[in-house]
Amino acid sequence: MNTLRIGLVSISDRASSGVYQDKGIPALEEWLGSALTTPFDIQTRLIPDEQPIIEQTLCELVDEMSCHLVLTTAEPAPRAAT
Repeated sequence: MNTLRIGLVSISDRASSGVYQDKGIPALEEWLGSALTTPFDIQTRLIPDEQPIIEQTLCELVDEMSCHLVLTTAEPAPRAAT
């Protein structure tokens, strides 16, 4: 059976700089664990809210890591690029 490759990206200036712990990726991991019956492998990224970094991360997960699915989550922020 093939393994589904999933990329999870949490976009947060504060969590990526260590101000607080990210809750987006753990929530997505928990949901995927209960929702999917197919075997899956997860690649996670916690990144700041900077458009070039977001673009680079998404391209890396799809082009280099061959993720079949990429899910993103982001904190609401006045300067949000997402």
